[in-house]
Formats: sequence, C-alpha cells, structure tokens
Amino acid sequence: MEAKAVVNSNNISGLIERTLNYVDPRLVDHGKRVASLVYGMLEAQKKYSAKDMQDICILAMLHDIGAYKTEEINRMTQFESEDIWEHSIYGYLFLANLSPLKEWARAVMFHHVAAVHLPDSLEEPIREAAQMISLADRIDIYLQENTDPPNLFVSLEKVRDTKFDSHILDLFYEAERQFSLLACLEEEKDFHKILPNVQLSGKECEEYLRMMIFAIDFRSQHTVTHTITTTRISCCAASHMGLSDAQIHNIFYGALLHDLGKIGIPVEILEYPGKLSSQAMAVMRTHVDLTEKILGGTIDEEITKIALRHHEKLDGSGYPRGLTRDALTIEERIVAVSDIVSALLGTRSYKEAFSKEKTLSILEEQAGEGKIDSDVVAALKANFDTVLEEVEDSCRPILDTYYGLRKEYQYLLGKYLYSSTEAADPADRSHK
Repeated sequence: MEAKAVVNSNNISGLIERTLNYVDPRLVDHGKRVASLVYGMLEAQKKYSAKDMQDICILAMLHDIGAYKTEEINRMTQFESEDIWEHSIYGYLFLANLSPLKEWARAVMFHHVAAVHLPDSLEEPIREAAQMISLADRIDIYLQENTDPPNLFVSLEKVRDTKFDSHILDLFYEAERQFSLLACLEEEKDFHKILPNVQLSGKECEEYLRMMIFAIDFRSQHTVTHTITTTRISCCAASHMGLSDAQIHNIFYGALLHDLGKIGIPVEILEYPGKLSSQAMAVMRTHVDLTEKILGGTIDEEITKIALRHHEKLDGSGYPRGLTRDALTIEERIVAVSDIVSALLGTRSYKEAFSKEKTLSILEEQAGEGKIDSDVVAALKANFDTVLEEVEDSCRPILDTYYGLRKEYQYLLGKYLYSSTEAADPADRSHK
C-alpha cells in the first residue's frame, strides 16, 4: 500500500506527537524540548546533512519511547535518576526494529550513560547523538526543577569530561550564544516546526505510521497482532466481496488506524483479567474519541470514519455515536466485523483463543440479531480457512519480531541493569 495518500511529511510528525501525548504529556513536552535543544546544537555545529539532522531530532523527540508506565516516567523526570536501563534498552530495540531510525537507534541505548563509560566501539556520530540527547535531556529536567540558568552552567562544568564530552558542552554553549536556546524552550511549538524542512519518502512515512501502531500493540503480548490481524481480515473480506482497489485501500488504512487511541488507555484496564466494571468500560470506550483526537482531521475523512466506527452496530447499540445501518458504509461494516473476529481468535488476559466454530457461531448470532452485517459474515464464513492462512502469514514476522525483541531486551537488561560504572555496545554481543 502506498502511504502518500494517507500520511506525509506535513502530517506524520503531528500524528506521532498526538499519539505519544496520550501515553503521558510529559513524554511529549519533554521530548519536544530535548529535540529543540538538540536541533540548536546541530545547527551550530553545521556538520550533518539536513536529513541526518532531521533523523537525530526525531530520535531526540522519541528518546523516551521505551517508557509506558507512569512509575517509569516518574523516575525518569528526576534529575539524578539511577533507573536508566529499562526504557533505554527497550527504546533502542523498539526503534532499531520498528522505525526508520535504525541507523541512529543505538544513541537512545546510551543516552543516560556518562561519556567516560561509553563503549570504545561506538561510532563517532552515534556517540555525538547520544551525548547531545543526554545533555539536552538533563538540561530540560534541571530547568523543570530549577529556574536559575547560571547554576545550570556551574553544574554542567562539574561534569565536564566525565558525564559529558567537553566538545559537546562547548557546542551547547555556542548554540546558546547564537540562538538563545534556553529562552526559547518554553515557546509553544509544533514538533514539525522544530525539524529541518526535509521531505520524508512515502516509505518512511509508512514506517513511522506502523511504528505508532506497534507502540500500541506491543504494550501487551495479547495485542501484538491485533491490528495487523484486523487489517488483514478486513482486506480479505473486502476482496472476496468484490470491493474496488480504492475501497480496499481505505479499508486497509482505516483498520490500521482503528485502535490508535488505546495508547491512552491504562495497561491495567487493557490487561484486566475479567469483566470490566462499568467505570473501567467507560474508560475503555474513550479509545475511539482519543483516536479521533489523534487523527486530528489530518487523515482522509473516509479512512477516519472507518477507523472511528469499528464499534458501531447496525441496530444502533454500538458506540460512540450509536449509528444505525443506513449511516454505516460497507467499508465500515467490514472493519467492525473483522475487529470482532480478531478479538475472538486472539488470546486475552481473560480468555483463550476461540475456535473457528465458536467464532463463526458468535458472528452468526450477532448477524441474526441485526448487530453486524450478514453479508460480511457470510463472506468470511465461506472463505474462513483462506483468510486465516493469510492472517497467519501476515502475523508471523510480527510475532518473530516481538518475541525476538523481548528476548534481546531480557538479555541486555540482565547484562547491564546492575552495572553503574560501564556500558557495552549491543552491536558487540558475544553470543551472536
């Protein structure tokens, strides 16, 4: 699928910003300020291409993407934090495997490591990016706790050539002299206004879009393949029903985006091992509204509607709008049914995967009650085995990545978590 019709250089940064904002606003606000400081240093240095500067700035914005839990974020926002490895390791692995920033991802691994403990094997550009992000990160955290920049400079000088390379500190001072970085930090800026004006390719935009999907699905082993499963079932059903390529294109992206808002739902609710209370269910249902806010009017209206209407029912019993049959297009109905199939076939914290027979029985029951489209159910029933084969083929590489990432995370965490005096380069893994 071509991404250019859905996301592009002008809207992808806003989509990233709004999505992460629902994890915790502190991550985005902090990330933007760190990116702004890093951009100032890069601009003063005039060493890297505009594309490299853009990549490093996006990396700086995403440097804490490995943190999802409130307690982790609370620890990270302390100036003298010793809890550096969990989110640094996961952030590195996530960006290395699931983003267009593979070339720079190791800088996130080391963004809390003192300069004197950085591995000798680290290439100079990665070392510089790690040090710039580290310095910008600590400056912003310091300024959130203190309002006296002169004392900041005193504090920085105390760790010259230990915590920070001398030339990185001097680079910050030069950027501050040229651009008054600290005075500009509190300005409200859209993230894309921080970035150099470089057009991302359609492939890069697609990769960033998928990165955000995985940022949601990878929060739980039960949801790893939910989005890709829903998307593949939707497209298969549409194809078997004879829909046009244009309709299938919209279905693909509508399904891909349908659960973006779950990034703002607490993991405790997503993973609750039983029936949710009415209060918890009310929170869960807000994920559709959050999706609408994240999409922010930047995505094609037809695709947006497909994403936002996957919990509507033909009889008006769905949410959030209580729409009925006449208001729901065939594309919207297909994704609504496919979302149910994906949930039934997948495991959850409160259930095992349902069998083919039980899944079809539930679908036919809901179709008979007038809740979901009977033609979509019939198409899936007639082609169920073929659809499942396609789903399995689509999910296999995602599962391989997920479990490989978890294994690598545990290895690196076990190796470096308790080491406060030295770091190692994950590229130098001896067991490989």
